[in-house]
Amino acid sequence: MRLLGVGLAGIMKFCAFMELPRPIFQSCYDRAVNMILIATKAVRDCSIKKAAEDEKKKSEENGLHTGITVSGDGSWRKRGFSSLFGITSLIGWFTGKIVDIEVKSKYCKACEHWKNKLDTAEYEEWLETHADQCQSNHEGSSGKMEVDAVIEMFQRSEALHGLKYANYIGDGDSKTFKGILDAKPYENFEVSKKECIDHVQKRMGTRLRNLRKKTKNLGGKGKLTMKLIDQLTIYYGLAIRRNSNSLENMRNEIWATLFHKMSTDENPQHEKCSESWCEWKKAQATGSLDSFHHKPALSNEVFEAIRPIYEDLSRDELLNRCLGGYTQNSNESFNSTVWHLAPKNYSSGKKILQIASDIAVCNFNDGLINVLRIMKVMDMNIGPQSYNFCLETEAA
Repeated sequence: MRLLGVGLAGIMKFCAFMELPRPIFQSCYDRAVNMILIATKAVRDCSIKKAAEDEKKKSEENGLHTGITVSGDGSWRKRGFSSLFGITSLIGWFTGKIVDIEVKSKYCKACEHWKNKLDTAEYEEWLETHADQCQSNHEGSSGKMEVDAVIEMFQRSEALHGLKYANYIGDGDSKTFKGILDAKPYENFEVSKKECIDHVQKRMGTRLRNLRKKTKNLGGKGKLTMKLIDQLTIYYGLAIRRNSNSLENMRNEIWATLFHKMSTDENPQHEKCSESWCEWKKAQATGSLDSFHHKPALSNEVFEAIRPIYEDLSRDELLNRCLGGYTQNSNESFNSTVWHLAPKNYSSGKKILQIASDIAVCNFNDGLINVLRIMKVMDMNIGPQSYNFCLETEAA
C-alpha cells in the first residue's frame, strides 16, 4: 500500500468497505514499516552506487575526469518556512539518475512525548537508548534543510562513491553553493557552479515585472506590457538554450532578440538575428522585403529602462555558468515521484518519507523492477502477476 501512498488508516478503510476483516494492528504495522525501511534502504544503496558508477563512466567519456556534475534541489512537505520535513536529491547530469538523497526532519514523535519528563531519571534512561532512533536530524529553519543536506552529501561523496562532485547545478540560490564552498568538502579542490537555465530565464521575467511595478508610467498600452514581458523572457531563455555551447553566440542572440523587438521598416536592426527565427531575415533571404512590414516596435523609453537588466543578465560570468544548457528538471520530476508516494495532504513521519524517498530512488533509477528486489530482500514471494506487471510497465 505504500506504493499507493496509503498508510494504516487507508488500509483499514479499504478493508472496511470491501467487507474484509481488520488486516493489521498498530504494533504490527509499525514492525512492518521498520522491515520495509530496512529493505528499501538496502536496495536504494545498491541503486545509487550503480548510478554513481555509470555517471563517472559517462563523465569520463565526455572529458570530465576530475569528478561528476550533479544537479541538486530540495522539496518540502509544506510551503513556506514552517515545514517539518524536507527532501534533497543529487542527480548525475549525463545519466539523469539519483546518486544521493537526504531526508531532513525537525520532528520526532517520541521526543514530543518525553519532553514533559525532562530532568527525570526515567527520561535520562530513555534518552540513552533513543539517540540512535531519533527521527529528528535537523535544527534551524526549514529553508536551511536543503543547504545542510547538500553539504552533507558533498562531504560523503568520496566515502560513498569514491568520487568528487566537481560541478553543481543550482537554481541561483547562493546560500546552497556558498555553503558548499565554505564547507570545503574536497580540501584543495573547489566545486564549480553551473546555472539551471530555467531559473535564469525566470530571473529575466522577475526583473522586468519588478521594474514595471516600481517605475511610473512604464506599463500600459504600447509600453512594457505583461505580454511583452512574457515574450522577452521566452526569447531570452531560447537564446541561452539555442547557444548553450558558445558564450559569444549566446550573448549576441540575447541582444539580437531585444533589437529585433525595436526594429521598424525605416530602421531594421536584425544584424545579429538568426534566419531560423527572424521573419525579416527570412524575407531578406527570399527577396521579399518589399512586402514585409514590422509589428509595432519597442519604444526607446522602454529600451532605456530595461537595458540595464539585459546588461546584467548577459554578463560573461553568468552566461559562462549557463554553458552546457543545464537544468534541474530531473530533480523536480523526482520530487513529484516522492510526494506521490507520501502525499503532502496526509500526515506521516520521517520513516514514511524515507521509505517513499527510497522507493522513488529505486523506481527513478532502474524502474519498477526494483520493487521486486525490495520484496526479495523482505523474503516475500514474488507472484506472476506482480512480475508481469513490472515487465509490462517497463516495456510500455
